[in-house]
Amino acid sequence: MAVVHRPARAFDLHQHLTTLLVCAVATVLFTRALLAALGYPQVGGHKFHIAHVLYGGLLLLTALLATLAFVNPPTRTIAAILGGVGFGLFIDEVGKFVTKDVNYFYRPAIAIIYVVFIALFGVIRWLSRRRFSADEATLAGLDSLQRAVLHGLTRDHRDRILRLMRETGAATPLARQVAGLLGQVELSTERAPVAERASRRLEALWVPLTASRLFRTGVVIVLVGAAMISAAETAWLLRDGFAHLSFSQRAFAATTVAADCLLVVGATQLRRSLLSALHWYDHSVLLEITVGQVFLYGSAQLEATLDLVALLAVWALLRWAIMFETGRAHRIPKGQENASLPRWTRI
Repeated sequence: MAVVHRPARAFDLHQHLTTLLVCAVATVLFTRALLAALGYPQVGGHKFHIAHVLYGGLLLLTALLATLAFVNPPTRTIAAILGGVGFGLFIDEVGKFVTKDVNYFYRPAIAIIYVVFIALFGVIRWLSRRRFSADEATLAGLDSLQRAVLHGLTRDHRDRILRLMRETGAATPLARQVAGLLGQVELSTERAPVAERASRRLEALWVPLTASRLFRTGVVIVLVGAAMISAAETAWLLRDGFAHLSFSQRAFAATTVAADCLLVVGATQLRRSLLSALHWYDHSVLLEITVGQVFLYGSAQLEATLDLVALLAVWALLRWAIMFETGRAHRIPKGQENASLPRWTRI
């Protein structure tokens, strides 16, 4: 009887799928805000109406073609962005496809979009939280060798893969060869010039900042300030009681409280582990982006759009900090690459 193997997951699936989700949510909010600001113009004249769902389909096709046709690692990031924007343009017009009169302004459409995003978020979390297997670790190692051939392999990425192979017990003959080649591969720091310069500038600021004794105190002060602002916003919504609020306002208030709780948990983790605290802050910002802003848009489009811009900037900085701190945690000292490998992979 043939053994059915479950599909192997990519090592960086969480990063790419989260990028897709954030781009999709941002696209829906930006599209609706832009259309409202422009008076809902129609492209195509009096006879035709070129709906933006068509642009979404083209972007989804482009992302699919890029994923299937090219093996370059940066292609996945580009496909995640294009796919997220395309899916956002598609799902934004769901009201037209569930009503007989093709009604874009169908009020339950926002609820449908919200449920879809929450379901997508749940799928991403489910795929990301399950531990990697030894076979998946070996495949991640092969992918890293491919990355080394095409664009060079950074030390941080190499060390993370070797640690994953060691923790999952990848000990097949192929895994041994892959780990040995990773220990010998020539490392590179080459990236896209703009991304490299930006990352180095952030690193030059981040390292001395996090080394300062006042850093954690400053973060706590910022979090307390953010919590006070959120509390003030929630109190303003509740100034006339809870009963008069719309469903969107109630959901936004509840989401804000939940996000603040995640920030508090992150603050308690800060003294023990900076990386753990960053993950909690990431959860909080993602909750605000994927849930809070969707409901805020129902009652305040301008505020939701402005908040989304700020939240996306904060999320981007948090993702960079998480990647940097993860790389530091897994970094192998120079000259100890072979010593850090399992005994059976040393060359």
